[in-house]
Amino acid sequence: MGAFNTVAAELHCPRCGTSSEVRVQFRYGRTWQLAYSVGDTLEWGGNDVGDRATPRVVVEGVVEEACPHCGFDDWDAHVFVEMGLITRVKSAAGEHVFGEVPFKPLP
Repeated sequence: MGAFNTVAAELHCPRCGTSSEVRVQFRYGRTWQLAYSVGDTLEWGGNDVGDRATPRVVVEGVVEEACPHCGFDDWDAHVFVEMGLITRVKSAAGEHVFGEVPFKPLP
């Protein structure tokens, strides 16, 4: 993943549904192994990823460890940023599509 930051959050495991405190790696803002919590303001000013002027952003994230209850280890998350502030983190459920949509020509 290269340089990234982390945010601590209480998330529900997508497999077993149990809630636990986890650390989510993400790439937005000044990416320099910075540790955040929900409610923190992102730092900028070197090795920046993204645009600090964007008012609302949903960033892809990856949970660092396996679920401590069931061992699920393919756990993605979404980090929500509003006006530079980390407002929430939630387990990914496929409701957001990131990247480019493949081009399909019309018949």
